[in-house]
Amino acid sequence: MTSNSPLLDLSHLPPTFLLPTHLSSSQALDSETQLRSCNCPLAPSVSTASLFLADINTSKRAAFELRGRGLKTTYLSSSSSEPPIRVVKLAWFTLSLSAGKLLPIEEYTVYTAVRTTPVPPPTESKTLQSEKATADERLRRELLERARRDAVRNRGEDKRHGNDYLRFSRHEKDELVGLSVRQRRGIGEIMELSGAGEVGHRRSGTPEFEDEQQARAAEDMPEWVKRNGNYSCCRPTPSHSPNALFIRHLHTIRLSRALSSSSIGIKAYSTMIAVLQAYPYPLRSPSEVSLLSGCDVKASSLFAEWLRSDPDPEKRSIQAVRELEDNKSFRTLRMLSSIYGVGTTGAREWYYDQGWRTLDDVVEFGWSALTRTQQIGVKYYEEFQQKMSRPEVERIGEVIGRHAAKLRPGMKYTLTGGYRRGKNDVDSVAILLSHTDDAQTQPGFIHELVTLLDSEGWVTHTLHLGRELETQDGEDRASDSLQKARVVWREVKYADIVAKTPIKKQNENPHRRVDIVLVPPRSVGTALLHWTGGATFMRDLKLWCEKEKGWVLTSDGVVGGGGGRAHGVDATWRHGETMQGAEKRVLEGLGLQWVGPEERCTG
Repeated sequence: MTSNSPLLDLSHLPPTFLLPTHLSSSQALDSETQLRSCNCPLAPSVSTASLFLADINTSKRAAFELRGRGLKTTYLSSSSSEPPIRVVKLAWFTLSLSAGKLLPIEEYTVYTAVRTTPVPPPTESKTLQSEKATADERLRRELLERARRDAVRNRGEDKRHGNDYLRFSRHEKDELVGLSVRQRRGIGEIMELSGAGEVGHRRSGTPEFEDEQQARAAEDMPEWVKRNGNYSCCRPTPSHSPNALFIRHLHTIRLSRALSSSSIGIKAYSTMIAVLQAYPYPLRSPSEVSLLSGCDVKASSLFAEWLRSDPDPEKRSIQAVRELEDNKSFRTLRMLSSIYGVGTTGAREWYYDQGWRTLDDVVEFGWSALTRTQQIGVKYYEEFQQKMSRPEVERIGEVIGRHAAKLRPGMKYTLTGGYRRGKNDVDSVAILLSHTDDAQTQPGFIHELVTLLDSEGWVTHTLHLGRELETQDGEDRASDSLQKARVVWREVKYADIVAKTPIKKQNENPHRRVDIVLVPPRSVGTALLHWTGGATFMRDLKLWCEKEKGWVLTSDGVVGGGGGRAHGVDATWRHGETMQGAEKRVLEGLGLQWVGPEERCTG
């Protein structure tokens, strides 16, 4: 096959029309561009086509969509002499494209019919049909024009950046503009391994989505599925899922997207993971996956491959994930990104631009160029990789809380993050301190507290002391007015403190990462939400505020349209109640039902 040959040759197909149902403009553009690149004979209108590709799973919906565009049909019978028309799932094309060969089209055909003699409809229906036809034509012209502009632009981009740049979608190319040629080439390798197309890499199997199966599945769906809930903050998401083995593979693909600088891919897989994590039943079929909001053809095809890979769920796998795990570049990038203070952006720079492959490389060739946080991350890499048990987290919280109350009587604390969400093993500790008296939470206290902890040997390094945090990729930047301390912690014995021995030299306990946040009482409810997470829960909660209320949610509070605090949302911690009481009032003010911290495990 020459470099100009298409991946698939669809020139043998009859006149084909892409129905835009359930597709955004960009998805329709990408699909039509891919079809044209495979020599598919696209028809200019519905009336001239006999094959229709669509994101449709039922024959009823297929007939409805054709009828709405002025094409009346009836089921094909053995006595019919009319030439047949077929509606085929778009997944047939995308799966074939990923597999590099044509899959049996029959197994993806949802509707086979013939045209009927049209009955003159009422004037209003004619108008509606005309409007739909006009809309289809306008969309077709828009897609062609955008494709023409993209082709002209991409030729220039490809000359600048090399042939590897051709692999990426328009959105991914926008994200790659600021990267070096070496980074783009390496990122292309990771994207190719994890499947850069509409579905994963080289899918096997041809799942059949029966209407009856979907109807049975729909009857048992949770309420949030039936109402097509798109926000993870509106549903419970427990830490344990009956589909954990499958979700684990999606985490690997999401990481590959993060290492490939694909923010769109990260968001899509985060949504997919959160939905599946919340689903309370073991998934039975790809069609069941397709009924879940946020899970598209890609999710269904990945599940189909995983389901059929082995009878034993413990041994099931996805080819793209196997290839990633076997890829040396991916494994090295994953290790570098896990260094405290580095993240995925830093990992790409170290790997592709600096050529560092190991911690020894970093120390030998780049130590002086690292930030202080990165130096600490490299120095204590092995210790920071060790998980902390809940009892250890509780001991750290007790020490900080006791010292805080010693300096400011009445100061209380709450442990947040993964610990509050119920995780048995956590990477780091986050603790919120507050007082019902606002005067006790003024600037200066956090510095006084860290100084005291340092003098007794609990704090070995202070990495940040102030308001803004230096964060690595994937963390939500705490751009607020809250006072914070980011420290390295090491547990000491009280006997050593009393004896005033040189604790820092003698202590053999592992170093830990700890964030201490001082919150004024008026912001306790929102700060507790923010610092508890999970990441997708908070992303959707902020989106809910923006889209449904026109407000902005921060750790400080909820900002209304006029710039002040939103009316009806009270985040204040009141005397005589727990901090969680203020958190509950925030969700109530936003018009949301209470979701406990142990049900915010959105992955």
